[in-house]
Amino acid sequence: MTSYTYDLESPQTLLSRVRQGLVALGGEWETIAPIMLEGAAEYRPRRASPMRSGYRFVYQRAKLDLTVYFPEQHFERLHAFLDAEKLPLIKAVFQSALPKRSGYDLNEFVIRGVIDDAVKG
Repeated sequence: MTSYTYDLESPQTLLSRVRQGLVALGGEWETIAPIMLEGAAEYRPRRASPMRSGYRFVYQRAKLDLTVYFPEQHFERLHAFLDAEKLPLIKAVFQSALPKRSGYDLNEFVIRGVIDDAVKG
């Protein structure tokens, strides 16, 4: 997918890297890791405009909205697993799975469930 900075990896590659990150965390995260491969991700880059007329150039990392969709059964399992302490940690795993050179920081991060199992369309 083409972005405003560099090309982003395919959503399946991102989810695979997140799975690897969760396995690396170990413990109870290893039970959630395989679910990542069943999901689908949607990127929505937000353009940074560092070159406004009359202003000095300031490098800004662009923001990225990310929505991850899972089949309903996996979503319910994630919903039961994630609490207020674990949600920032999984968001950090998603951020670390994004290549640093992409120039993106996660802005909005949403996990949704879909009733149809045909998520990977």
